[in-house]
Amino acid sequence: SQLPAFSKLVEEFSGVADFLLVYIDEAHPSDGWAAPGISPSSFEVKKHRNQEDRCAAAHQLLERFSLPPQCQVVADCMDNNANVAYGVSFERVCIVQRQKIAYLGGKGPFSYSLQEVRLWLEQ
Repeated sequence: SQLPAFSKLVEEFSGVADFLLVYIDEAHPSDGWAAPGISPSSFEVKKHRNQEDRCAAAHQLLERFSLPPQCQVVADCMDNNANVAYGVSFERVCIVQRQKIAYLGGKGPFSYSLQEVRLWLEQ
C-alpha cells in the first residue's frame, strides 16, 4: 500500500491543495478474489453488498491507516460512479484544478507514481 506515502503528501501539501480519497469497490474481498500473501499492513474486507458495507470499509481504512485529518474519505456509490468516471481500476491519483482534470496518474496499483504527484504539486 502506498497510503503512508500518500499521507505524507497530504500533510506536506494540504496548504495548497484539498485532498479526497474515494473508497471504491474492493479489489480483493476476503470472501471473493482474495489477494495472496496478506501483509500486516493490509486488512480483510468482505465484498460490499450495500452502501453501508462500503462506508464501513472506508471507515475501517481510515482507522487502520490513520490518514491525516486534512484528507476527506468518502465511499463511492454502489453503482461505482467515481470508479467508472475516472477509470480507476482499484487505485488512481488525479488532480482536479478549476473543475478539470489537470493530472491523471496511471491505473493502480502498479502504474501510478506518488513522486509524479509530488513534482506536480511543487510547481
